[in-house]
Amino acid sequence: MVEIEEIERLIALMKASGVMELSVERGDFKVFLRRKPDEIEEIAGEEYPDQEQPSLPATEPLENGKTKTFSTPVISPLVGIFHNGGISDRRSLLKEGDRVKEGQVIAAIEAMKVPNELRSPVNGIVGRILVKDGTGVEYGQTLLLIEPEEAMVGG
Repeated sequence: MVEIEEIERLIALMKASGVMELSVERGDFKVFLRRKPDEIEEIAGEEYPDQEQPSLPATEPLENGKTKTFSTPVISPLVGIFHNGGISDRRSLLKEGDRVKEGQVIAAIEAMKVPNELRSPVNGIVGRILVKDGTGVEYGQTLLLIEPEEAMVGG
């Protein structure tokens, strides 16, 4: 029998590790836990062995007196291979500082040879790219951060 303390421990482990779904079966007892991507409390908390994980400040001052805010994460909707800029033959890789339009294809996740396009959720500027092109990604993993145009405020 699974005790409530063990379920609470599993929930804490999910939060600490970034795992989005967990299923445990012991005899007749089954428990399935799922977190929503917006329940992720800290974007930079996960470590990926083959990637440099930058520290992510909440804001960063700019030379022109404005403040840059990293507030719109682009999160992987599935497990697969990350393709910066999409998968088309004429794709161009996104770079930090690139301007993107809402709905623009910014990347793709390839799963089982099927490309799944990711589109920008906002008009803005690419603030951070957290995953290298061609790298495997997990469901719920933050791929990049976009600074929405409305986040540019005077200072």
